[in-house]
Amino acid sequence: MSALSWGLLFALAVLAVLALAALVTPVKLEFTMRSSPKQRVKIAARLLGGLTPPIVIHNSDRQGRKEKHRQTVVRPRRRERGKTSHQAIARVRRVILAAPHLLADLLRPIRIEQLTVDADIGLADPADTGQVVGLLAPVIYSRLTADVVSIAVRPDFVTPGVSGEVFARLSVTPVAFIAPAARFAWYVFGPRS
Repeated sequence: MSALSWGLLFALAVLAVLALAALVTPVKLEFTMRSSPKQRVKIAARLLGGLTPPIVIHNSDRQGRKEKHRQTVVRPRRRERGKTSHQAIARVRRVILAAPHLLADLLRPIRIEQLTVDADIGLADPADTGQVVGLLAPVIYSRLTADVVSIAVRPDFVTPGVSGEVFARLSVTPVAFIAPAARFAWYVFGPRS
């Protein structure tokens, strides 16, 4: 084999090892939502257990500038008339039955590393504002998760609305989603006896 072939083979092996490492090591996801001075949402990910620089998935500051120049044409779809098969109805029923289990299985491997909420909450009726803040009191004043979760919610009895800032850092291992997705696919699309 020539040196070029060996170099290409080596590069492919390195890419395969990096792809496998990205699947089995945790991905750190960071969400930042802020309502003032203007609304902003930013989602970023760090691969390989947080060793890589942040990869911006969504940034509402940049999104607004791109949307101005992009125009999409929506074409109406023709409705097809015909009978819905019993198999299609049964498959939709299986999806509906399996969806809660899939959601629970997908949320299980997600770990909250940090959650910070600093918000002002006001509803149209001050009594409703008091009830909401009262319902949140056990979470706000809990000391069980004080090192991970920090929540500061202030009632605003005068002005209705929600304003503040939310920051969350989550740790997710991508390979943990393979088994729940496979179980869901097998239940919905697998053979029936």
